[in-house]
Amino acid sequence: MQNLLVLFVVILFSSSLFSQTPTCLQNANHPGYQTLIQVIGADTIVREYILHVPAEYDENSGSSLVVNMHGFGDCAADFEEAVGEYYGFNALADEENFLIAYPQGAYRPEKEDNYWEPGDNGASNIYENDVFFINELVTEISAKYNVKQDRIFACGYSNGGMMAYSLACNSSDVFSAIGIMSGTMLEEDCTLESPIPIIIFHGIGDEVLPYYGNDWYQSVEQVVNYWLGVNNLPSEPHVTNELENGNVIIDQYIGEQNACLELFTIIEEFDKPGDHVWFSEEISNKSPSEIMWLFFSEPCSLGTSNDDLELGSTITISPNPCKDMLRIESTSHIGEAINIYDMQGRLMIADRLEKTPKIVNTSRLASGIYFIHFNGELRKLIKLD
Repeated sequence: MQNLLVLFVVILFSSSLFSQTPTCLQNANHPGYQTLIQVIGADTIVREYILHVPAEYDENSGSSLVVNMHGFGDCAADFEEAVGEYYGFNALADEENFLIAYPQGAYRPEKEDNYWEPGDNGASNIYENDVFFINELVTEISAKYNVKQDRIFACGYSNGGMMAYSLACNSSDVFSAIGIMSGTMLEEDCTLESPIPIIIFHGIGDEVLPYYGNDWYQSVEQVVNYWLGVNNLPSEPHVTNELENGNVIIDQYIGEQNACLELFTIIEEFDKPGDHVWFSEEISNKSPSEIMWLFFSEPCSLGTSNDDLELGSTITISPNPCKDMLRIESTSHIGEAINIYDMQGRLMIADRLEKTPKIVNTSRLASGIYFIHFNGELRKLIKLD
């Protein structure tokens, strides 16, 4: 009976404050529950967030701030429990002394669910403009805590990743770097005064936001190429490494003026093709969350690489696109394995570089996009009929 009374009070309280349908009731039961309130005329608008304060927070020394955004249809409290508690993001914040805000996406009647709407429409309304809301959230937390203004970061999963890209486009003066977990970018026109470092994790088996894109969403390659242009980065990676026995490929693009982008392509995680998830299996003895934080801490330093890894060799693969044959040349690694995988991570061709050039028969492959792995390098291969 007491629980029912509490629920009734929460609903009554919410109805008196929200000008929109309330979001997740479980948020209000979380010990880190906070609200951001905006009064516009007769309307009082409330947005929710969960705040994790590191155990050793010191008002005198200050802390970094990470804004971590959930996916479509999720609740901030549930996302905090999964990513923060289960996957250890909160424990990492305690170790490294940074605040984490888990904001709540607004309930949108047109889709009957909670989600983020990327893009700055110019509205100074925390419900109608999610970019404005997140910026106001940063302002409020900075007023309550000693936040280092040059160490504010945004990251997100899925739809939250879309929102993180939008913040990079529209609030690069607020955020020092962004991180994307299984997200993509919706169409936006970004003009930045200075580059913003970006780290991306995406699985080749993602069926929600496919690695190669579909009729609705851009491919990872399209998004990466877009940001290479915006950040004035070279078109080819500075470093390409194959990690975890080929299960993860990292491409690192380094430019000038703190410009960089790191792409982690997850071929396989926990013995399955990289899925639409917040990745958690260790990469070079670090969790993806730890790798993201290392990137935030020292972006563009190549610090996420494992110093003991051998760099990929320079090879020539032609023609690409190919039809019935592929020519591979490398004088440095005779005897190395040549593996070609489909986009689901299945091994389609296993060969070896007995001599150079090597001719690989690709006639039995169906038309489509493949990965070719050779001595730590990942190349995309297009097969034509």
